[in-house]
Amino acid sequence: MKPVTRGQSGFTLLELVIVMGILSGFLVMLVQLVDTGLQLFAEGETGQLYADRTSQAQRRISRELGALRGSASGRDRDVADDRLLVQWLPIGLPARPERRPTMAQVVRATVHLPPERELALLDAMLMARLAQQEEELTGAALAERLAEMRVAEPLRGIGNMLLLPWRQEGADDAMLELRAGWLLPGQRVPIDDRRWVDPFDVIVPGSPELPAMVVHDITTPVLQDLLHCEFAFWSQGTRSWRQNDGRVSGGIGPETIWDSTRGGWLVDTATGGEFAYDRGPASFRDPTDDIQPHAIRVLCVVAQPAHLPAEGLLARGLGSDERTLVLLNGDRFPGAVDGGWVKVRGEWMHYDELDGDRLTGLRRGQRRTKAVEHPRGVRVHVGETVEFVIPVTHAKDDWNG
Repeated sequence: MKPVTRGQSGFTLLELVIVMGILSGFLVMLVQLVDTGLQLFAEGETGQLYADRTSQAQRRISRELGALRGSASGRDRDVADDRLLVQWLPIGLPARPERRPTMAQVVRATVHLPPERELALLDAMLMARLAQQEEELTGAALAERLAEMRVAEPLRGIGNMLLLPWRQEGADDAMLELRAGWLLPGQRVPIDDRRWVDPFDVIVPGSPELPAMVVHDITTPVLQDLLHCEFAFWSQGTRSWRQNDGRVSGGIGPETIWDSTRGGWLVDTATGGEFAYDRGPASFRDPTDDIQPHAIRVLCVVAQPAHLPAEGLLARGLGSDERTLVLLNGDRFPGAVDGGWVKVRGEWMHYDELDGDRLTGLRRGQRRTKAVEHPRGVRVHVGETVEFVIPVTHAKDDWNG
């Protein structure tokens, strides 16, 4: 047997262990780098999705509220025909609300109508009129008659808008959609086979005079997958946009209800709130004492994209009066450590601190929602909040004191 020389010797066991350790270290570092890169990419992608959705919400709401009409003087008119009415009403406008229901703002306002929207409304109104008056018309004859009637109808560029949050269809009650509907001035909608009504002549939407399903039918979603949408109005007495200042109408904070005619509609909680500047029914048809806000602040919270993992999950059930919420995995929860907002099903809560898997110091039933029990496993939403201010060019204060 030929002896093994020193130059032909292999690696020793110690050398192999050292090399394998070095290679393992490099592999661990490589995996960490790749994982960090993927995580940063995912966070960047999520951030861009949020940015796109908040930008879309801001553009759409700004466009609709930027179309509000109003006269800065009112002294050249005989009637108040540029109205802004904002009420706090039970969400979904139920005929018999539950005790202390979740509330949402219902906005009715006179707006500028772009020609294409006004033409569509005119066609719908004329078609309904033809269906009632000339039922026998069909096909070409119907189209010809519609064209004749359209010529006789002038475009005025004025209409009425109904805007309100509504629970979005689906299993998660946290999700909202913002619905809007437009009508021509004085346009009436059918309540049943015998009754037609102008939605802007009804004091409380959701009442038998204007049932919730009719409101739903005359509106359409303009934004979906929202967690919250709220408006505040800078009045002649407003000194700050701070949220809590406007809880009582007429304070130094913004108003969250409004009646530009001050016509005796907003006098108690049943009609949508007590408006400090209300002057009673005599003011309804007097345009000289109308008031309009100086600006509108919008607070909108968009939900995270549906295809992403839940921001949080309840690790155990939460009673209606509990002040600590336990998350399934607090390490992955995106909420701020030093306090913030969360929404569980239909209830908003504010927490003081994220402590491991626990959200402590809960304040329940915030943002005019209702504190209720929540079962284990439901989603804990954070979302992305956007706030912006829309100036109102036709602002008008109370000239008569």
